Amino acid sequence: MSLSSWVCVVTGASRGIGRGIALQLSEAGATVYITGRQEKTLKQTAAEVTERGGKCVPVICDSTKDEDIKALFERIKQEQDGRLDILVNNAYAGVQDIFDNIGTKFWEMDPSIWDSINNAGLRGHYFFSVYGSRLMVAQGRGLIVTISSMGGLHYLFSVPYGVGKAACDRLAADMAVELKSRGVTSVSLWPGPVQTELVSQLLIQNDASQGFTSKVSYF
Repeated sequence: MSLSSWVCVVTGASRGIGRGIALQLSEAGATVYITGRQEKTLKQTAAEVTERGGKCVPVICDSTKDEDIKALFERIKQEQDGRLDILVNNAYAGVQDIFDNIGTKFWEMDPSIWDSINNAGLRGHYFFSVYGSRLMVAQGRGLIVTISSMGGLHYLFSVPYGVGKAACDRLAADMAVELKSRGVTSVSLWPGPVQTELVSQLLIQNDASQGFTSKVSYF
């Protein structure tokens, strides 16, 4: 399927699942805005998109900062005449904390771990969806994909992780109800096991057990 002239946003696209999605969308012909906090890795992804003949717009955007998110969509509105076809909510900042607390019960953790796991990876998804939906509703079409995992269905890693993923699934489902009459689709997606660059690095650093290795990639 050709996505020529389509405009997409992929959050947290400087590496991992987001990077892979951005590469595929661009190869299909879309102009892809990719977000992340690190300029270096964003530019590396953008360079690979260009090498493959795609169009990519790297944007420094912290998914925990409301003003960054708002500014991104204002930019898209100006540069793309308000067009937005696909939004992929993928950004996630809690991987390191999950690795550091494997086997630790929720009452034994500092409660602030909730924010590191669910700020960018849940609250941020909501903010991106609000601003993205405004453009999509105005044009009467669009697709919002929220990256989640089976951790929303049964226990995986920790209480904050599971609650966050269940909330991502519910976010996608409830948005779908309100967006349906406006021509906009909202879904959650469980990629399954994906051994991303960061996961691979942390596995080596932590000398993870075989049992943990089979679980670590559901971010």
